[in-house]
Amino acid sequence: MKRNALFSFTMLVVLGLACSSTAPSPTPTATFTPEPPTFTPSPTSTSTLTPTATPNLAATAAFNATQEAGDVLTELDGFLADTDIPYKDGHLAWKQDDKEVIRMQGPDGIFSPFAEDFDGGNFILKSDVTWNATGIIICGIIFRSEADQRLGAQYQFLFLRFSGAPAWAIEYHEFGEFRNSPTGVKYSSAVDLKNDATNQVVIVAQNEVFTVFINGVRQGRYFDNSKQREDGVLAFLGMQDSGNGSCTYANTTIWELK
Repeated sequence: MKRNALFSFTMLVVLGLACSSTAPSPTPTATFTPEPPTFTPSPTSTSTLTPTATPNLAATAAFNATQEAGDVLTELDGFLADTDIPYKDGHLAWKQDDKEVIRMQGPDGIFSPFAEDFDGGNFILKSDVTWNATGIIICGIIFRSEADQRLGAQYQFLFLRFSGAPAWAIEYHEFGEFRNSPTGVKYSSAVDLKNDATNQVVIVAQNEVFTVFINGVRQGRYFDNSKQREDGVLAFLGMQDSGNGSCTYANTTIWELK
């Protein structure tokens, strides 16, 4: 900090002459009375803190959502680019954060709702499904279901691990019972039968048309001209005949189609 000093002084000379009839008075000696120097301090500098940026949570969330949508779209490009499915006109409706594990013991059947805010009919659903069991096990996904997912009308995609036979199917159920199947049971070498194997399924539902990919291999296009269910909610599904088993679902996404 720079300082300026201002020095001032005053000389006072007092000369007095006194007249005397007899003899002149001595001339007084001049005296100097210095004034103490005065200082005018410069203003002290005041540090101004740079304001910290307030995080824009809405902008961050929007950026992350855009990034996630871009990642999903890039993945869809890998197996839908050469199809007539209008997936680029859609948008990301839901993305799974944490894996879901359905654990079973003995003869058992369990469903677990997911993406509960989504109630739609035209979509692309992708999920990585891992099965573990000592016996026969079915891991699947309920979609276009009525609100009562135990007894309500619904479609089910099913990975079927029979004795030495890898298979899958889309079935229509109502009141907890099988009604019909737009695909029938399909055996496919694309399904990995091994215990703890992970199989990726992609279900494209467009009105009455279903297109299925397993581990990146297109299984075909199937029609349900009766249009039994055109929208509804979703759930993960696990069933087995005996012993201990589990179905684990990870990296699930729903890409809604217009």
